[in-house]
Amino acid sequence: MIFFLLLFLLLLARFFYIQSTGTVHNQDLDALAKQKHSKKGVLEANRGTIYDQNGHVLAQDANSYKMVAALKGANSVENKEDTAKKIAGVLGKGEEDILASLNKEGRSQVEFGTLGKDLTKEKKEQIEALKLPGISFITENARVYPNGDFASYVIGHAKPNENGTSVGQFGIEKSLDKYLSASNGEVAYTGDRKGVSLDGGKVNVKAPKNGDNAYLTIDQRVQSYLEDAMKAASKQYEPESLIGIVADPKTGKILAMSTKPSYDPNDRQIKYFFNDAIANAFEPGSTMKIFTLAAAINEGVYKGQDYYQSGTYQVGNRKIKDHNGGAGWGSITFDEGVERSSNVAFAILGDQKLGPERFRKYIHSFGLDEKTNIDLSGEGSNTILFDQQIQQVTTAFGQGSTVTP
Repeated sequence: MIFFLLLFLLLLARFFYIQSTGTVHNQDLDALAKQKHSKKGVLEANRGTIYDQNGHVLAQDANSYKMVAALKGANSVENKEDTAKKIAGVLGKGEEDILASLNKEGRSQVEFGTLGKDLTKEKKEQIEALKLPGISFITENARVYPNGDFASYVIGHAKPNENGTSVGQFGIEKSLDKYLSASNGEVAYTGDRKGVSLDGGKVNVKAPKNGDNAYLTIDQRVQSYLEDAMKAASKQYEPESLIGIVADPKTGKILAMSTKPSYDPNDRQIKYFFNDAIANAFEPGSTMKIFTLAAAINEGVYKGQDYYQSGTYQVGNRKIKDHNGGAGWGSITFDEGVERSSNVAFAILGDQKLGPERFRKYIHSFGLDEKTNIDLSGEGSNTILFDQQIQQVTTAFGQGSTVTP
């Protein structure tokens, strides 16, 4: 009897101690209760949308779907080979990889890597229509490029980092990343073990911040024409690479830009990581003659009806030749020389009519000796060779010196 009385008194003392201090084993019970019932949820923000100049969407956040397979339980995959074959038929690839995922040992559920991620609603519905046991989908937020392989080296692409935040990897997505980036919000509340909010519980909300939208000078219609033309040229001539740029002649705004080979940013199967339209410098060739002619006209030294001897032009011990092997067309006017794209005509304009000092000034005024600072990462540098007379002369018709397209 005395034992039970002592035990009762000890328990009573312990009860009053806990009630008065609110602690057990130096742990705050109130804090533990709050921690147990505190719930947090993520409020997803959207990365900024990229538009063309007319408001057509070039890149945006949208729902995508991740495919998963249940390998154990009542509703699980039944015929792995048949399942892999049918899914690959919809995706157009990956039968062996899908089957390998389905054959993983000791797993109750599997995913399919990049093959099963970022699926469109159309692909999801096509797979669902197959009514394959054990196959289900999880809705996710993904970066979507509605035109596929379209100005891909201009738009670029973004992909999630280790925290699940989309980060620009290339093109506009990279160069404007700090503006396009979004910040997820958060909701914190008191809830039960199932996550249901308790009545009277305080709810704290940190609002999500969507990224800023970007409007490009690209015109989707012009870009479509350029893409079609380059695909036709690739098919007909089978070149290693192609570069195409369309600019507004009055403003210099880039209306379309494309390089081949290219890639679909939705798949991100990238084999080449440089936008040749801005990254690599080339001898401009006869396109440089436009600038030489413009400078001569502006300085008042171009006399179209004056005659010159075409064919060759001597510079020290070097001989400049016209593009027909130096045969030329005899004594012709400068107007005819321009029409025939005569190297000799432009050598004379740069060397004699303008002279090196004035010609160099125009090269700088046209921005040919510096970067354009276009809003794309990875722009290469121009190299204007102008120390020697022969370099000055060859630059006048686009050889020797190099510039980016």
